Amino acid sequence: RAAADLAAAAASDADQSGFVQGLLLILFSEIGDKTFFIAVLLALQQEKKAVFAGTFGALAAMTLISVGLGQVLHLAEEASPFNTDVPWDDYLAVALLLFFGVQTIRSAEDAKAEEEEEDAKEAVAEMGSSFADSSALILSTFALVFAAEWGDKSFFATIALSAAADPVQVVGGALAGHFVATAGAVALGDVIGDYISERLVAYVGGSLFILFAVSTLVDTVSK
Repeated sequence: RAAADLAAAAASDADQSGFVQGLLLILFSEIGDKTFFIAVLLALQQEKKAVFAGTFGALAAMTLISVGLGQVLHLAEEASPFNTDVPWDDYLAVALLLFFGVQTIRSAEDAKAEEEEEDAKEAVAEMGSSFADSSALILSTFALVFAAEWGDKSFFATIALSAAADPVQVVGGALAGHFVATAGAVALGDVIGDYISERLVAYVGGSLFILFAVSTLVDTVSK
């Protein structure tokens, strides 16, 4: 009985870790990212509710796609005729998280945020400023953010995380992270940009990537 309770508690902790990892990785990946600045710039020019709906909708759709791809990777590894006892999908997730962690920390010394902001300004300028109604603004924002997020660091990080952790928890954590980051960008984006150091965010985000890579590796080895 006691052993069963311990096993259940361990499984519960593992599931919850997927939520926390998804939340923190997305939150620190998105602040200062191109999609963050797109939301900030659009919110300063257009209806904030519509901008939030389009931005969060695109990020939510991208989250579901990336988690789905992570599960495809996991199932493909299990169904492979060359399947062994080695969880290659978990090790791939560790490698991706470690890579993005090192890359994020190295980029902290570069003018990455300024580049992302300039890219966002160009994208918003190309989008135009005249829309027939709120629905048109939502759809245009959705398309712009979706295109900007495709192949982004957080996209691949979510794939990696969902391949190694509980996908439902990862979805919940990632959506919560996107909600907080998008709401902050739309409501307080110009203020956040003045008071939060992009370099600090990069260091914290990169450290989290590495921390979760190590955590995933420990969990994989101990299985």
